[in-house]
Amino acid sequence: MSRTLGPLRVPAGPGRPVIARGSAAVALLALLVSLPACSRGPHHPDWVIHSALEVIGPPPAGGYRLVFPYIVGDFYGAPTTGDFVVPVSRTAAGFTLDLNRTQPALESELAATDFSLRFLTITPAKARIARLAPAALQPNGINPVGTVEWRDARTRRPLMLVYVDRPALIAGSLTRDGETIRYDIRVAHAGYVWIGGIEEGAHRMLYTVVPPPRHLVLTIATR
Repeated sequence: MSRTLGPLRVPAGPGRPVIARGSAAVALLALLVSLPACSRGPHHPDWVIHSALEVIGPPPAGGYRLVFPYIVGDFYGAPTTGDFVVPVSRTAAGFTLDLNRTQPALESELAATDFSLRFLTITPAKARIARLAPAALQPNGINPVGTVEWRDARTRRPLMLVYVDRPALIAGSLTRDGETIRYDIRVAHAGYVWIGGIEEGAHRMLYTVVPPPRHLVLTIATR
């Protein structure tokens, strides 16, 4: 079992990201989370996420730290879990997450699906979802330093990484002011899916499951 690193901290300006020394409580929590995740359940290779890291705009003064909480029961809104997901490895230009390790912690946080977009439905109704929603925060604070998005490095398409606990269909559409957005997300089995937007026409956007990107980048658009 490989060692799990602590929260990812990045200094201002050029240089390698460094891992700050966490408190004993945080280290203990990471250990307790990683141990059961290493020993329970099958290992899913596609739950190991390799991502580059890109800052768009001036580097945040004082640097920043990356955290990886989830939005449970919805695609959008504020995170509703702690940041128990931490990189298992990192370089100056990217990092790796192993979501197999923290699956028991995620399962303990899952709750009923309740979409903020009221036109969305999920079938079966008892299916539960959670979106991994990375954030870039002040090194010693809780304020965001920019907008964080997963992107396909080749197409630059924004992506969402969503866990669904069983086969499910998420669907719905809305037309307003001549613009239509449609969701048709078909999940064949429990696990993680990448969701992206596909233009169906000049004024129509479809959100659906897309193939995992061959090259993934986490972008931070600074303020």
